[in-house]
Amino acid sequence: MLAEGRLAPDPNPLMLNFLPLGEVQQGQGKLGAALRTHQEGLRLATAGGRFSPLHAAAAHLGIAKVLYERDQLDDALRHVTESIELGRQMIWFLAQRLVASAWIRQALGEAEAALEAIDEACRIDPSPDTISIWHPGPSERARLLLAQGQAGEAARWTEERGLRAEDEVSYAREQDHLVLARVLLARSHPEPALGLLERLQALAESQGRTQSVIQIRALRSIALQSAGDHEGALALLANALALAQPEGYVRVFADEGPPMAALLRSLIGARQRGRVAAGSGAAREHLHRVIRAFGPAPSGRTEEPDGAASGATGRVEPLTDRELQVLRLLAAGRPNREIAQELVVTLETVKKHASHIFDKLGAANRTEAVARARELRLLP
Repeated sequence: MLAEGRLAPDPNPLMLNFLPLGEVQQGQGKLGAALRTHQEGLRLATAGGRFSPLHAAAAHLGIAKVLYERDQLDDALRHVTESIELGRQMIWFLAQRLVASAWIRQALGEAEAALEAIDEACRIDPSPDTISIWHPGPSERARLLLAQGQAGEAARWTEERGLRAEDEVSYAREQDHLVLARVLLARSHPEPALGLLERLQALAESQGRTQSVIQIRALRSIALQSAGDHEGALALLANALALAQPEGYVRVFADEGPPMAALLRSLIGARQRGRVAAGSGAAREHLHRVIRAFGPAPSGRTEEPDGAASGATGRVEPLTDRELQVLRLLAAGRPNREIAQELVVTLETVKKHASHIFDKLGAANRTEAVARARELRLLP
């Protein structure tokens, strides 16, 4: 279709196809193809002495969305700003441009500007009945509020929308239900979130929507961790990273915030000890990029995903009460069998708790775990 359109004397019908084609390609997880499509659309909208603001704005938006997923934030901001300026008077897809701008601003640490952009997007069509696939402003605003620590506001939105974990899932309401899943996790209700996410993943897989599959698997890994399935969480996260690596997806992980950062550090620790396959050099470099997207560690040092010190910087995933009990007994030099007897659990249970502690602290053995715990003031 595009090849035929390039031969037509009037380029306008062809230009109308670039944005939807790029959106489909991105939804399929083909970021490189989507980027080339949008770049060709921009070239066509500005070449040969002609200039189409509408089509140029659409192309800039498409480019910005791809660059954002790859964490190329400065370039993404430049393109989305150009898109907004070219077409601010054109209501068509203005909400999408403002939503894209909001998330770029949020990733750059400009929380107030992000909220201003998303609020403007919501004012374009305030109707509560508009579905998110056509007007993403409201659902993305709820998601942004969650990212900014306002879980109560996000939860109220899900209630107003009548969202339930038992709902029948659909592509049209996918983003709404993903917000609901995040709200459930924020309220420490992982089980209903897991059920909802499993159905969403099955639907996305059946429709070949790889970008959604990556996002849902990443979120499911957080839910599994919250439900106490540490090994399952790490395995699913590694799977999501493997699916994301070829096309360079980064923000799909980074936008999930501290719970994902903690789980990634836990995965790093497990890889260092050989409990999870380390993967190829490209896979390790991709993990490095994802870690960097969370910003520098509080100590000011950069975290190295496969380096010896990687588990010793930044925040760690909180230990459960039982894991803290085991940690204290490990620090006291008690062998696993004595710990099992004191806590009235099996030896295998103690080993499992110890393994979780090592993963969370990025330690290879009990000596390193105790030292790391003292650094973090988890032990006297």
